[in-house]
Amino acid sequence: MDSADGYVIDIDYIPGFYPQMSPTALRHVAALNRLTPPALHDGFSYLELGCGLGRSLTTLAAANPLGRFVGVDINARHTAAIEADIAASQLDNVRVITGDFGSLPADLGSFDFIALHGVWSWVSPRVRQDILNVLVMHLAPGGLSLVSYNAMPGWAHLQPIKGILQQYAALRTGDTRQRLRDALSYLVFIRDKQAKYFEDNPRAAAYVDALLKQDISYLAHEYLNEHWTSFYFAEVAASYKEAGLQFAGSLPVFTNFWDLCVKPEFQELFRTTSDRLVAEAHKDFCANTAFRWDIYSKGCPALATVDDRLRRVDDLFFGLTRPDLALPHRANLGVVTTTVQGPLYQALLESLRGGSRRLSELLDEVASPERKPEEIARAVDAGVAMGMFEVTAGPLPPLAEPPTAVSIPLAFNRHMLATSSLGGRPVALASGRLGSGVQIGDLEAAILLEFVEGGREGLAGRVVSRLVASGRNLQQDGKPVTDEARSQVVEQACEGFSLGRLRHLVAAGVVEPA
Repeated sequence: MDSADGYVIDIDYIPGFYPQMSPTALRHVAALNRLTPPALHDGFSYLELGCGLGRSLTTLAAANPLGRFVGVDINARHTAAIEADIAASQLDNVRVITGDFGSLPADLGSFDFIALHGVWSWVSPRVRQDILNVLVMHLAPGGLSLVSYNAMPGWAHLQPIKGILQQYAALRTGDTRQRLRDALSYLVFIRDKQAKYFEDNPRAAAYVDALLKQDISYLAHEYLNEHWTSFYFAEVAASYKEAGLQFAGSLPVFTNFWDLCVKPEFQELFRTTSDRLVAEAHKDFCANTAFRWDIYSKGCPALATVDDRLRRVDDLFFGLTRPDLALPHRANLGVVTTTVQGPLYQALLESLRGGSRRLSELLDEVASPERKPEEIARAVDAGVAMGMFEVTAGPLPPLAEPPTAVSIPLAFNRHMLATSSLGGRPVALASGRLGSGVQIGDLEAAILLEFVEGGREGLAGRVVSRLVASGRNLQQDGKPVTDEARSQVVEQACEGFSLGRLRHLVAAGVVEPA
């Protein structure tokens, strides 16, 4: 196995876009936790450590043309692929660096945002120290850093699986993929023969089936990494404190509301816990957290009041996640299921049916003598947490009737559609209005591509021809679609896309009526 300090490099990582990494998402979490995030309107800088194949990096760069983006990865094949995407997409605000975190260029400069996803748990202690050094040297005062990692105690019962796979793969011959396949077969064998570990850990036994459905490239990076480690929140927080950073919140947004993370019988514990770091540790045990997306700040100024938030962070917009949203709204957040209702949320719904609004606009529209600004702001943030509202970088208009012909203004999105449709993975398209990306299925990408090139007339037939030429097999309800049923399935997909997804892409500015 070729590696860089234990990190797998002979297999490329899988491409993927992660909306949690967007400046919009990071800024909202900081603001709801009463911290001033970096401003974007005069330009900003963003560094991604361990950018892989760069889909998050390039999508965010295309969606945020005022930003300066830099990605660093040790795998030269990864960075070569990013360079090709940058050239084909005509992006002029992205730079990619091949190398490790301990030897970055002297002219790198400082950054308002430094993000790392899929890195902290998979590198050696020396590399983690290099990351902390980068934060000390290159995160600007008032900046935010995002770090994701495998968390305890959620990984406690699954860590032996990682050990089995890594140890058995090391004993096998062949390339990394073949050795991993052999290790998976061995894992299935001892599970099916009812090894005592699996008898005592039924969730681990079920987890094996989930592994068999995963991409082999993902599994190689996840499980064959020499330094794979899961962390307690307190351990990561202590490391970041050494670098001069303080905990600023987490993603998904609902994890910032303890009453949405833990069962009611535990909530008195949080009412009496004033230390945020202690509360986070409590939450992880109450929710059995297995993965965390944490945000840290480097001296972000406090937002003492809602007025402070309006003065400094009123460039975020809030909109409905779907136009037919109605109360009561039921949200299942894993550990907690909650129901949203009441006059305040009804007033917010009615206000947002006309399009997205800034927080100041919502305060003006739903204010009453009984409703304090703090109550309204919390309801807006909680609405985001419960999937009712979305946060965007710019205003989104209400959904309009689907157009009969469309164009795609961004070269980046045209390139992604041309190279990734029917590729078997979701396709991320950049949206300046969102300040982030919109993910669509690879079949939807093919439908959109044909819609752009030939309009709605004969759309399904052209998509079927593209499917046949690509060799891509469709599935429905987990079963392969036969050749006889394919045309009908594609016809239904085209109709659903035209009436649903296409309208959202128009609202997000990803496509424009032609």
